Amino acid sequence: MVGDPPYRVCIDAGHGGSDPGARGVVEEKEMTAQTSEALLALLEADPNYIPLRSRESYDVTAKPSQRAEAINAQSPQLLLSIHGNSAPEGSAAAGFECYPSVPGRTWHQESYYFAQQLAQGMQAAGAKLRGHGGIRYIYYQGEVKQLVESTHTEVRDKRSFTLLEDVNCPAVLAEQCFVTSEEDVAQFGSEEGCKTVARVYYEAICAYFGTQPLDTPL
Repeated sequence: MVGDPPYRVCIDAGHGGSDPGARGVVEEKEMTAQTSEALLALLEADPNYIPLRSRESYDVTAKPSQRAEAINAQSPQLLLSIHGNSAPEGSAAAGFECYPSVPGRTWHQESYYFAQQLAQGMQAAGAKLRGHGGIRYIYYQGEVKQLVESTHTEVRDKRSFTLLEDVNCPAVLAEQCFVTSEEDVAQFGSEEGCKTVARVYYEAICAYFGTQPLDTPL
């Protein structure tokens, strides 16, 4: 049960400060900051929500563990961490995927439900979904990253993304588009593209909490 509004929703822009994230047609940190700002503005305009940030400024370099601590201090009911994907030069990789809290964790079911809202919204906006329904799990064995399709529901003892593991609420990490794909960036990583995605994310948050989205133009 999510209780009554206003709902506390935290938005985390991946990377920032001295950490640019992935580089391509755009820098990941610039795209995530732009999308976050547009999304926070939508949430700010909606009385059903209290928008929260994982840090005060995008110019601040903060590790995932530090951001998780800052997020928990604000007691959010939902977290969306915004990122961009990348591929080696010459790769045609494109599309959207997202990573909810993994099976066996306290908030797995709620996180998975939110991930479904995000993926369906992005598909409706024209994004190609990667993996099973655009939803995947990530596990780490030391520094080695293991990507698992969401059809694999068995509980594993390996850790997932630090942010997903350490926050005390349902959480999803979204890979908005490939910063290395011209086509992807034009649709979902440009100034207009970031606004489009922010609207999709906002409507997914509304679907998660069962509120009616406002028709505010960006």
